[in-house]
Amino acid sequence: MKRETILLERWKFNLGDTAECLKKGREVTVPHTWNIEDNTEDTWGNGWYEHTLKVPESWKDKRVRVLFKAVYHDAAIYLNGKEIGRHENSGFTPFTVELTEALEYGEENKLTVKVNNEFTDTMLPCNRSFDWACDGGIIRNVELLISGKHLIKSHRVTAEPVILTKDSRQDTGYAVFGVDTKVDGAETDGLVLDWELYQSCDGQTEKLCEGSERCDKGIGRVSARILENIRYWHFDYPNLYTVKLNLRDGNVTEDSVETVFGFRNFHVQGNSFRLNGEKVRICGTEWMPGSDPFYGMAEPKEQLEKMLVCLKESNCVFTRFHWQQDDMVYDWCDRHGMLVQEEVPFWGKDPKTAGGQQWKIFKAQIEEMVEAHYNHPSIIAWGVGNELDAQAQDTIQYIKDAVAYTHSLDSSRPANYVSNSIFQDAGLDGTTDGDIMMVNDYIGTWSGELDQFKELEKILKANPDKPMVPSEFGLCEPRWKGGDERRMQIFLEKMEAYRHFPGIAGTIYFCLNDYRTQMGEDGEGKLKKRIHGSTELCGEPKPSYWAVQRECAPFIAEWEENRLMITCRKDLPCYEIKGYYGEILNEAGVVLTSVKIPDLKPGKVWKITVESGNKIAIYRPNGDRTGIY
Repeated sequence: MKRETILLERWKFNLGDTAECLKKGREVTVPHTWNIEDNTEDTWGNGWYEHTLKVPESWKDKRVRVLFKAVYHDAAIYLNGKEIGRHENSGFTPFTVELTEALEYGEENKLTVKVNNEFTDTMLPCNRSFDWACDGGIIRNVELLISGKHLIKSHRVTAEPVILTKDSRQDTGYAVFGVDTKVDGAETDGLVLDWELYQSCDGQTEKLCEGSERCDKGIGRVSARILENIRYWHFDYPNLYTVKLNLRDGNVTEDSVETVFGFRNFHVQGNSFRLNGEKVRICGTEWMPGSDPFYGMAEPKEQLEKMLVCLKESNCVFTRFHWQQDDMVYDWCDRHGMLVQEEVPFWGKDPKTAGGQQWKIFKAQIEEMVEAHYNHPSIIAWGVGNELDAQAQDTIQYIKDAVAYTHSLDSSRPANYVSNSIFQDAGLDGTTDGDIMMVNDYIGTWSGELDQFKELEKILKANPDKPMVPSEFGLCEPRWKGGDERRMQIFLEKMEAYRHFPGIAGTIYFCLNDYRTQMGEDGEGKLKKRIHGSTELCGEPKPSYWAVQRECAPFIAEWEENRLMITCRKDLPCYEIKGYYGEILNEAGVVLTSVKIPDLKPGKVWKITVESGNKIAIYRPNGDRTGIY
């Protein structure tokens, strides 16, 4: 049989110490959190969910599992009153629980989940050492998975371009393709993995090749092979492919999965980034999800996409997430073109140094992250921690160990640590033990009144062969005064400084939006927040948003009467623009005509005389708007 997926949306819910509270429960729709609801906004404790499963007799010869995309932060899973699984100390990673043996076939079954969101010292993040919302609940989708007795447990796609150019971008060419699959229940001889490779995704596909491979000792492997005429994935050209896997025992299909992926080469070379052969300097902004008080961390797809559009239209092609996100987020980034660092949420100085418990949780989380998200071309790096005491030897050792362990799981991506302590000793700091120096730069606010240029020069001179990324910079109100006007000033001044240093390979401004956080200085309950963004909580732009959009664009657009001049930036950001186009607008915003912008390498200029109209809306090749100029 082909894998059947059933979305479990309707649940009975109540707060309480025991499952008895469900007798007075009410119906809710999952994703759900109680921390945005009246009278429970500041409730940290146990919540209970129950779903009734109608299990047909025909499932007796099947495997039945339940996939939780995220439960924050501890979950105990029961079936008909019996505990069948736990997932603890990790509230944002997906996990699967087997139901097969415990189900009562031909009957109604009660699937119950106990959720706890109390602050504890056994989880990551630890206690209150995190700067986002503590929203308890089943905060992402739940899916019932039905397959044959043998199933595809996990799979990794090899999708590596063969780059033949030197210091220039290559968009098409040869590529290495392969798949490594782990099969669960593989005690039966004769299992076969059929595969098909398609160009594109989401139903618009053209089959490129196919084959069948015999499984051996729980492994089904599509051996690496060279393909030709492959379109590479780039944030301006997010070309995607689909591989369909079908596991069968003889002529009987046991399980099937589809995965969308892209052929993309991103790596660190000296103190720079290379993307498909081109040396690039890239800019972006971080968005803090879970900030709309109507949804909290239980955001539906439509809300996630709304904020991702807002993020991309700020000309963000490079971002990071402090904590793990849903596949829906990375699916969007894959399709629209955004480079992402996904991080384990080990944040702040609690505990003072990483101990055995933190190491145990880190390993569990990074393993779940890599297994769940390995095939996303948008994910180009993993993060092992943020703003610990990276001048302390114990923390430095943790960073070294965490980076090495991450590389053992995925050698194809950089592994990094994000520091706010490097200004103390640029040669010692733990961020230098990652592949990229990620530096939270709050000179002028949290980091004190230091000389911006001298401090950047000191860091880069101490580490000349490693790229640096200012991974946060901005203004946090009400702790620091000046409002959005000062926020804009800080952004512009720091971008000017960063452009001065070629060793700064990218920037990530913080942040897109004001955000809900349990440690916020403004507001109460579900409205407790930090005013740190260039938009309001729900994405309404402030004046600084337009400055971010303008400065992160890969070009400068200037008007001199009826002459338009577009210059491809050669500082920061810096990458070739290909396939861009524009719409000439009048004062009322009406489109008068369209223009194709010629391909421009950094530093090159294009000029055009415009007969009518005084503004231009410029678009990337995939249709994402870069702004109106």
